[in-house]
Order: sequence, then structure tokens, then C-alpha cells
Amino acid sequence: MLSILLWGVVGCTLGTPASTPTPAPRATLALAGGTLIDGTGADPISDAVVLIAGEKILAAGSRASIKIPGNVRTIDLEGAAILPGFINAHVHLAFEKANLQAWAYGGVTTVRDEGASTGQINQLKAFRAALGHDPQYARLVSAGTMLAVSGGYGNLFVSSPEEARRAVLQEADLGVDAVKVALEDGYAGTHGLPKLTPEELKAIVSAAHGRGLPVSGHITQGAYLQELLDAGADDIAHVPYDSIPSTSLEQMIRRDAYLIPTFTVLRNYGAPMITCVANLKQFIRLGGKAALGNDYGGGPGEFELGIPMYEIEMMSGAGMSPMQIIVAATRNAAHVLRLDDEIGTLEPGKVADILIVNGNPVDGLQSLKMIRMVIHYGTIIRDETVALPNSR
Repeated sequence: MLSILLWGVVGCTLGTPASTPTPAPRATLALAGGTLIDGTGADPISDAVVLIAGEKILAAGSRASIKIPGNVRTIDLEGAAILPGFINAHVHLAFEKANLQAWAYGGVTTVRDEGASTGQINQLKAFRAALGHDPQYARLVSAGTMLAVSGGYGNLFVSSPEEARRAVLQEADLGVDAVKVALEDGYAGTHGLPKLTPEELKAIVSAAHGRGLPVSGHITQGAYLQELLDAGADDIAHVPYDSIPSTSLEQMIRRDAYLIPTFTVLRNYGAPMITCVANLKQFIRLGGKAALGNDYGGGPGEFELGIPMYEIEMMSGAGMSPMQIIVAATRNAAHVLRLDDEIGTLEPGKVADILIVNGNPVDGLQSLKMIRMVIHYGTIIRDETVALPNSR
């Protein structure tokens, strides 16, 4: 009996392998000497170092606090600024590979498509699988097909709360990352469009939140903002072109609902930009949070495929500081996309999506036009500088 017990103890011991410690990731690339603007809103760090290990950031901070391993390729970025890859939180036509490639090359490493067709959403998983983690293409986030009632502004029509709920669940099963709804009276000469009821809106938001998906709400008129907030929308897809009740803006701030201004498309439709800018200015003054988005391809006229400088200039005109605008294009946009644990800031463990520009955009936003390098998933996809051996 004793021998059986002893064998049991020994057998258990021998059958339990010793745990092997996971080796620490090794740096594969070092960026040194530039000014670090990490996307968190913290003060820039001069003479900074960013260490990359594969697809991830290993360390980011001052040169004094980070040791560069002696055998790691090091790129000297003196005179440049190191920022997170920018995020455009409102685009269309993102199911075209040529557009995704142009965005990535232009420093916009992630986009959110705000209105794909039902056919594109049916193929979303296959399209993503084909993209994989190919660094040549911007990361695609999809808000599915815009929900509306028959004859309304949108592409996926529902006629009851139960239909609305089923439509959301179906899109969730197809792999969307968010849900898009519209409350639109009219555009380009049309008016009086039918709209989702409060009950249908609440059914959509409830079903989306039940699947962990945020809801993006399309409006262009301030009168419909309150209905979206009452239903529980997480971000507002356009700044209205008319006046907004201050009570609605205050509720947005209490609920931490973000605003994506999309000045470009509003300009293209002939909206009064003075009012649009004034609305954003009031929202920011009250403590609201904005994210960058230009509604690329969402209407007539020209759009910038790359960093949307017109949006940035208009945000500046609304009183946002350069740092606030950078945060809107990085950390805030990542939050809207629910990817802030992966991208949007240059911190250890985050994906190495990095935009490097000559000069310092905190001192002058026009520096954002002077792209020196783009890194996506830890891979250099655009290089306008010279790699130097590590001599330090």
C-alpha cells in the first residue's frame, strides 16, 4: 500500500512538467533622437527612443531611460516627430485595396468604414482574411450597413424594433465591429425622409451593446441629436450644420459620447461652415471629446486620401490645440473604434503603428504633411530617411 502511495506521489511529480518561463521579447528596431508625441496628450519628449519588437512596441520614452541593445538596427530621427499612426474614424470605399494601401502609405494606418453594402458585409470575414496583417494596407474596421427605415437615409431597412434587433444580430454574426444608424431629414435637395422610431433606435442600441458593439449615429441636424443620445449612441458621425441645444451637448459629455466632425463632406454639400465650426468649438469648450474623420467618399466633391488636412485645419479653427487634434486622430479615434487597448498611443504592448514627420506638429500642424516614415504592424512601409547603424 505504501509503495502504491509513493508511486502516486512520484507519478504526479514526474507527470507535471516544470513551467518554462516565456522569453522576453527582443528588440528588432530602434527609433532614436526624434521628439516623441505618444498620443496620450502628455508633453512631447525630446531625444526619445522607441524600441519595436516584431509587431509590438517594446519601450517608448527618453533616451536617458531606455537602453538600445547593441545589435539592433537603429534609425536616427533627429529633427523629426514620432507619433502614433493616424486613424480616420469615418470613411467609405474602404473595401477597395487601393484605398487601404493609399491610406497606409499616407500615414493613416487604421480606418473605419461607415457604410458598406450588404454584399460587402457578407464577404467581410473573407476580405479581412485576405488582408491578414499585411502592413501595406490600413487596418479595416467596419460599422456595417447603415440602418434606416424603408425610404429613409440608409441601406439596410427595418420596419419594427424586432426587425431592427434581428438585423443587428445578423451583422454581428457577419463580423462587423460597430453598428451605424441614421436620423436624416434630407440632403442634396431632398427633405422629409422617414426615420427610425425611438423604439427601433433603442432596440438597435440594446442589441449592439449586447454583442459588445458600439453604435455610431448619423445626423446632420441638431434637432435629432437628442434622440440618438436618448437611445444610447456612442459617437455622433457628423457635427450638425445648425444650432445644437447646449443641454444635448452636456448630455453627450456626461455619457462620454464622442463627436466626429467630418467638415470635409459638410463643405462638399455646401453646409454653413461657420456654424459647424462654432458647434465643435462649443462642444470642446464644454469638455467634449472629438475624433478625426472626414467621411471620405461619402458624398460629392474632393476628399483627401491620407492625412485629412482640411479636417485638421478646421478643428484648429474651432479652437482645438495641435495636441488636442493629435489626440483626436490617435487615442480618441482608437477609443471610438474600441481598439484603444491595441493602437492609438505609443506605449509598451501596443501595435507598432507609427507616423514620423519632419518638424514638430505641436509647433505647427503643417509638419503633418512632411512624412518621413510610416511603420505599420512594426514594418517600415514608407521610408524617406536613411537608416544608420547603432553607434551609441
